[in-house]
Amino acid sequence: MKNDPRCAYEHVYRDTTDEQVDAKEGPTVWQCPHPASGATEYCLFHAPIEGKNAEAVTESLLDVVNDPTRPSVFIGGKFETLGLASADLESEEPIDLRGAMIHHNCDLRDATVDAPLRLDGVSVGGAMCMQRFEARSTVSCRGLQVGGRWALCEATVDGRLDATDFSTESLIATDAHFVRGATFRRGTVEAQFAAARATFDGPTWLSHTRVGGHLDLGNVTCTHRLSLAHCHVDEHVNIQSATVDDGISLDHLHVGHEFDATRLTVTGGIDATTGQFDGTVDCTGLTVTDGRVDFGHCTFEGPVYFDGATISGRKLRFHDAQFESGTVSFVRTAISGNLDLSGVTCSTTATVRVVEGSVGGSIICDHATFEDELFFSNVRVKRDFDFSDCTVGTLTFGVEVDGRLDFAYTHVTDSAEFRATIIHGPARFTSAQFDTDPSLTDATLDGTVAAYNLSVESPDQS
Repeated sequence: MKNDPRCAYEHVYRDTTDEQVDAKEGPTVWQCPHPASGATEYCLFHAPIEGKNAEAVTESLLDVVNDPTRPSVFIGGKFETLGLASADLESEEPIDLRGAMIHHNCDLRDATVDAPLRLDGVSVGGAMCMQRFEARSTVSCRGLQVGGRWALCEATVDGRLDATDFSTESLIATDAHFVRGATFRRGTVEAQFAAARATFDGPTWLSHTRVGGHLDLGNVTCTHRLSLAHCHVDEHVNIQSATVDDGISLDHLHVGHEFDATRLTVTGGIDATTGQFDGTVDCTGLTVTDGRVDFGHCTFEGPVYFDGATISGRKLRFHDAQFESGTVSFVRTAISGNLDLSGVTCSTTATVRVVEGSVGGSIICDHATFEDELFFSNVRVKRDFDFSDCTVGTLTFGVEVDGRLDFAYTHVTDSAEFRATIIHGPARFTSAQFDTDPSLTDATLDGTVAAYNLSVESPDQS
């Protein structure tokens, strides 16, 4: 083999894995270390695909990988297919396929890889089959392009999987296990992205990814933070019954249809500011401990449900959110901190209902607009209720407040009924305006009442 001419293939690249690379050094030129094959000046892996036997090429690659005396480097290789199903790739050195082109399928089903696997910039014309694939180290797929489906079902990656800037027709990673987490940032998935029942034991980043179909994360387990920030999902998102231990980032998330987070359990809070939800948002049975749940500045085009939710963090926040249509429901919702509805805008087709709930802190609802109905019934607030500077259509107020009630400068345009209302602290109605007589028969005000410039406009009687 020492007398065989060396493959003439050269690959020009800059190794961006080292952040300390000096730009003055210029690009790196990699020269293929494998011997030329037959009459061609290239090795079997870099020779033109025409005239090559796909099975022979795969067998040769496997021989090289499992030969400790030969480098497992195939940068820029050309393959018709790569069939490594059930193979044991025992190289102790990284297996490097960066920039390789595989015209049809890459089959790694049931394969085992001991060393780090580098698939950065690989182009696969067909499917990327990695079902039950087992990697005992890291897998790098930065810039991977898959023309068909990328299947990671029941795969196990002991190191971290990094697929930043990937693209594929669909990605299926159901029941997979990523021991150090995974990165699917800045990706493009034309159809579905399904990772139901997957386990991520490290940080999981799906941010800035575009999904043309639906995103299914139902029943996933994340022991570290999960990020869907800046994702755009054309259809629905399913994250029901998932468990996340270090918080979720949903900032700037855009969901085209339903967002299903029923029975989601999160430790560390949810950051979902400036999100866009075009369909129903269902957080029924949501459980959050520590941190806060923040949907500030979000737009909700459909109904929103937090029924039976338990928020044990600092607050549930909807500051400056917009609710365009449907019911906004908080039935039997328990919040240990504050409920913040300040600055929200609810259209004429959006009704807010807070029923049989408890708030361990305060309800902050100042400068909000409820064009239709705002309904409180059997709600207990341990501290204060700030309802100042609001505009409400129909108000039903059945709240027991241990602290103060601030109703100053609030305008009720239709009807107001204070049903089973108890205010233990002071109440302020300064400059409040009621366009019809409010019903106060069931109201109990234990503290002082300030009602300067209170205005009640009774219906004309002629």
